[in-house]
Amino acid sequence: MEAKVKIKEEGIVIPKKLFKEMVGTYIKMEQILATLETLADKETLTAIEESKKQVAKGIYVECSINDLEKVLK
Repeated sequence: MEAKVKIKEEGIVIPKKLFKEMVGTYIKMEQILATLETLADKETLTAIEESKKQVAKGIYVECSINDLEKVLK
């Protein structure tokens, strides 16, 4: 695909299709980085493991998104 990017005095003109691809790639990279940060954080991984154990034992609270603030208090 030949992208026709134009450089003007006011800025750069990028075709919509190319821009959408760029944003999609950026979002994927952000997701990958967030996953790597989580995997690198020992405290977070420990909390996740503890949560898994609690759920397996039936120790959890169900609520709707509207009741979330009430439940977290």
